[in-house]
Amino acid sequence: MRYWFFWSILASSLLLSCVPPDPNRKAGPVDEVNIDLNNKRLQRIYNFRDRQEIDSLIAYFKEPDATARYLAALSFTTFGDSSIVDPLSKLLKDPVEDVRIAAAFSLGQIGAPNAERVLINSFQSDDSLSQHQRFNAVVLEAIGKCGTVTSLKNMALISTYKKSDTLLLLGQCRAIYRFGQRKITDPLATDLMIRYAADEQVPESARLMATHYLARTTDISPDSTQAVVMAAAFVRAIDPDIRMALATALGKSTTGPSFRLLSNALKTESDWRVKCNLINALTKFPYDTVRQLVVPFIADSNQHISKVAASFFIQNGNEKDGDYYWRIARENESLFWQSRVALFHASNKWLSGRAKPESKDFVNYRLREMFLQSQNPYEQAACLRGLAEFPWQYNWIYEKGKSATHPAVKSAAAECLRLICERPNFYAVFGEGARGARRDLYYYLRELIATNDPGVIAEAAPAFLANAPNFATIRDSARITNWQESLKSLKMPRDIEAYQALEKTISYFTGQPSSKPTKPTYNHPIEWASYNLYKPDTRAIVQTSKGEFEIRFYPEMAPASVLNFINLAKEGFFDNKTFHRVVPNFVVQDGCPRGDGYGAKDYTIRTEIGPLWYEDEGMVGMASAGFDTESTQWFITHSPTPHLDGRYTLFGRVTKAMNVVHQLQVGDRIAKVTIE
Repeated sequence: MRYWFFWSILASSLLLSCVPPDPNRKAGPVDEVNIDLNNKRLQRIYNFRDRQEIDSLIAYFKEPDATARYLAALSFTTFGDSSIVDPLSKLLKDPVEDVRIAAAFSLGQIGAPNAERVLINSFQSDDSLSQHQRFNAVVLEAIGKCGTVTSLKNMALISTYKKSDTLLLLGQCRAIYRFGQRKITDPLATDLMIRYAADEQVPESARLMATHYLARTTDISPDSTQAVVMAAAFVRAIDPDIRMALATALGKSTTGPSFRLLSNALKTESDWRVKCNLINALTKFPYDTVRQLVVPFIADSNQHISKVAASFFIQNGNEKDGDYYWRIARENESLFWQSRVALFHASNKWLSGRAKPESKDFVNYRLREMFLQSQNPYEQAACLRGLAEFPWQYNWIYEKGKSATHPAVKSAAAECLRLICERPNFYAVFGEGARGARRDLYYYLRELIATNDPGVIAEAAPAFLANAPNFATIRDSARITNWQESLKSLKMPRDIEAYQALEKTISYFTGQPSSKPTKPTYNHPIEWASYNLYKPDTRAIVQTSKGEFEIRFYPEMAPASVLNFINLAKEGFFDNKTFHRVVPNFVVQDGCPRGDGYGAKDYTIRTEIGPLWYEDEGMVGMASAGFDTESTQWFITHSPTPHLDGRYTLFGRVTKAMNVVHQLQVGDRIAKVTIE
C-alpha cells in the first residue's frame, strides 16, 4: 500500500523543466557544491575513490563541506557493493540537493535490490514550488536501474505530467529505458513510450529516450497499430536522432506499416546515419523484396552506407543469391574495399560448395588474391574473415596469420580459427575429414598460444572451449604446462583480455571451478601535477588524415581519464595511431599501439562514472574490457548511445568539426593530438 501511495502522489506532482546538475559552478559557501580540482582536499577524495578505499570515503559523508559529501557519494558508481546502500541512503536526506542527486545516482549505479525502497521513499512528492525537480528526475532513473516490475508498472501508469515538465518526463523515460535494458518490460510502459515518441509536444530529450527504449529493448515487438503510430512519428520527426531510433524500432515489427515506412524512407532520407539504420531494420522482412531495396546502396558515395548495405547480405543473404553478391562487386569496380570484401564474404557464406563448387572455388581464390595484393592490414583481416566462411581454408588462414607482421592480421587469423571451431555444424562441414581438421586446428591453436602474442591469445584461447570439437578429449600432457608458461609471459595489466581468456581455458582443462576473472590491481595514481597546466578552455586538436576536430573535456567527472589523455597527447603517444575500429553509426575508436584493439600502456586507470550521458553525437569515452581496465584506447560516438551510460567513462565531447569524425574509416590515422 505504501508503494501505491507513493506512486499516486508522484503522478500528481507537476515539475518544471531544468538542466542536469552542474559540477562546474564557481566557488561559494560550504553548503554548495563547488569543484576546484586544484584543491588538495578534494584531490584526496578523488584519490580515495581511485584506490577504492570505502571506509575513507564514507567518512566524508558527515563532512560539513557539501562538495566533499558530493564527491564521496559519487565515488561509489562503479563499486557494485550492496553493503554501501545503507550509509549512502542517508545522504538522500542531505540538505544540499546536489549531494542528494549524487547519492541517488550512485544507488542506481550499484543496482542493488535493497536500494529500490530507499529511492522510492526519497522522492520529493511535496514539491509544489518545483524546487527538487533535478533530484526527482535522477531518482526515477535510479529506480529503473534497480527496481522491480511492480515499480515499472506503477511508473507506466503516471499520466499527469505536463509537457513542460522536461526533466521529470526525461527521468520517467530514462527509468523505463533502464528497466528495458534489464529485460524488465510491461505492455503499459511500451504503450507510453510509443505515445511519447509520437507526441511532438513532449520535449525532444524525453522523446529520444522513448524511441531508444523502443529500439533497444529486446523483449518487445510492436503490432501493426503501434507501427502506424511510430511510422507517423518518423515522418514528422525533424531530429535525425529520433528518426534513427524509430527506424530500428520499426524493424522489430514485421508489419505492413513498418515495411512501407522503411522502404519509402530509404528513398528520401538525407542523413547517412538514419539510412544505415533503415537498411539494418529490413532484416526481418521478405528477402526477395528487401534485396531490391538494399542493393542500390552498395554503390552509395558514403562509405558507411555502402559498407552497411554490402554487409547486410553477410547476415541476411540466401543460397540462391550466393553467386550474385560477388558479381555485384565485379560490376562496380569503384567500390570501397570494405564493401567489395563484404560482398565476397557474403558469397562465401551462402554459396553451396556442392551445388556450385566452381563458384565457391572462385570466391575463395578471389579472397586470397585480394589478401595477397593488399598492403592494408585491415583489408587483409577482412579477407581472412571472409575465407573463414569456408572452414576448409583453415590451413591457409593459419599460415597467413602466422607469417603476418601486423597484429591486426595475426589477431584476425586467430579469430577466424576460433569461429571455425565454434561452428555448431563443425562435423557436418568437414565430413569424413573432421577428425583430421579437429587435430590440425588443435595444434594450430596451441602454436598460436605459444607465440605469447596477447591479441592472438585473446582470440585463440576461447576456441579450446568450443562445444563441437570437444578438444578436452585430446590427450596431450604438455598443454597445461605450456599454457601456464604463456600465461606468465603476459604482462598485467596491459594484456588483461588475453590473460582472462587463457586463465579461463586453463581452468576448464584442469577441471577447476569457474572463478571470477583476475582484475587489475590499483597501479596508476591520478597525475595531479598535470592539472596545473589545465585551464577551463583547454582543448585537444586532433589532426587526422581526413581533417582536424576539437575535443573539450569533463575533468570534474573524470579527472584520471582527462589527465591521462592529455599526458598521452603531450608525449606524442597518439601520433600516427590508426582508427582500428569503425562501426557505422556507432563509434570510431583509436589509441591502440598495436592497431588491433588489444594494445595499451603498461597501466590501467579506474572507470569514472558520473551524471553525464551519451545523449548526443561526438561524446568521447574510454574503451575498456570491463570496469577499471581503461588505459589508452578511446572512442567517439556517431550518434546518441544511451546503452553506454553508466558503463563507459565519458570524459569529453567533440565541439568542432564533427563532420570530420563522420568521415573517418578503419585504417585512417591520427597525425597529431595537440593540447591547447
